[in-house]
Amino acid sequence: MYGPPPDPRQIYAPTGMWSEPGPWLVCLLVGIAIAWAAGTRRPFLFILGATLALTTPFAAYALTYVWGQFPTIDKAGSLLFYLDGVMWRFWDPADPAIRLIGVHVGHLWITAIFDVFVEPFAAFNLQAFLNLVLGWYCAWLLLDELSGDREVSLLMAFPFGMGLHLFRDINWYTIEKSGVYWIPLYAWALVRAYRLGGRWIGLAALIYVATLFYNFYLGVLCAGIGALALFARKREVTLAVLASALAALPLVGLQLLAMRGEGALGDPQMFLTQRAALDIFELWPPKWNRLEAWRSLNVVGLGLAAMGLTRRKNLWLGGIALVFFVLSLGPAKNPVYHLLFEVIPGFWRIAKPETFFHVTWLALLAVAARRLADSYPSRRFVAFLGALFAVGWALSIRTHPVYPRLTRPIDLTLSEHWERAVPKAPGKE
Repeated sequence: MYGPPPDPRQIYAPTGMWSEPGPWLVCLLVGIAIAWAAGTRRPFLFILGATLALTTPFAAYALTYVWGQFPTIDKAGSLLFYLDGVMWRFWDPADPAIRLIGVHVGHLWITAIFDVFVEPFAAFNLQAFLNLVLGWYCAWLLLDELSGDREVSLLMAFPFGMGLHLFRDINWYTIEKSGVYWIPLYAWALVRAYRLGGRWIGLAALIYVATLFYNFYLGVLCAGIGALALFARKREVTLAVLASALAALPLVGLQLLAMRGEGALGDPQMFLTQRAALDIFELWPPKWNRLEAWRSLNVVGLGLAAMGLTRRKNLWLGGIALVFFVLSLGPAKNPVYHLLFEVIPGFWRIAKPETFFHVTWLALLAVAARRLADSYPSRRFVAFLGALFAVGWALSIRTHPVYPRLTRPIDLTLSEHWERAVPKAPGKE
């Protein structure tokens, strides 16, 4: 199975293309119109329009139905904890919900902003859509910085921001899982610090703290990027990484407090053997957390990356891809993973090593963008590849069983003393 079985209370919404063609047609045409009017000169609007068209008819029902399976343990739990106000208690490591979730509740602050205008479930919907747009856009920022070709970067950033993995997360899991835009955003800030220094040192640190507060998983990935960036031996990059580490200390301290003492939730060994060992990148047959690699990865991008890795200037990107790929394989027969598990405090909370592959995929797409840009392709050829990518996306991702359908929202309540059902470390009652 790709994910958890459906809840018996779940009801699919009546939004079929043949039974309700109007919303499909409107979303498609509006999205195409926005992308066409914006063109590549205004990348954000182009991406917004393209995402609107590709995800049709989501926008027509964003305020009416839930995007993805509902209720699931993750999505229902996230909504209930949000309604309980956990995001305003992140500073209290003794709070049971903070002990379970962690102090990284920034994604719920974003939900709270949308919640001012729409219902809570719709606020999660809008954030999911925003995650896709920002994932594509922030990947474009990084790739454009590295390749110097605006159109090629838009093309090669597409598989990162609109990948199957993200739609699977939107379908079943908590909202921050699909918010991977922080990874290219932080990497972009480090590249800018490398080239320009100055204010980019502080901006990189600010972005890192925001990333950590949004989700600690993403914070760990960006910390890894920062550690590898130190090998650039550039003063400005070193200062940016050190500033990021210092700025993150208060949040890290709060998180460590939440994971210790009486009432701490979670068992490190259980996380390692019963969770981290399962959610990984499998070598054969190639699968990214149970998703077929040939559908979750862009074949053209992989081919271009393979050609680009033969060039010396791309070896450092290849090294980053390799390091994170090794970690994405999980703890089974992986001494590198076990070393970090033993050495880094709190690393046991990484229950899904497959998230490391996001960095591998981003690095490979950066290599692909540079390789394609180096060949000076015509704009017509890039446009042809873009059309090919869109058709391939529709066939491989829109038709995949994990692509989120729309379901009806239902009323839920948070169980009393829910924390009693959460496993605790040995010796803790």
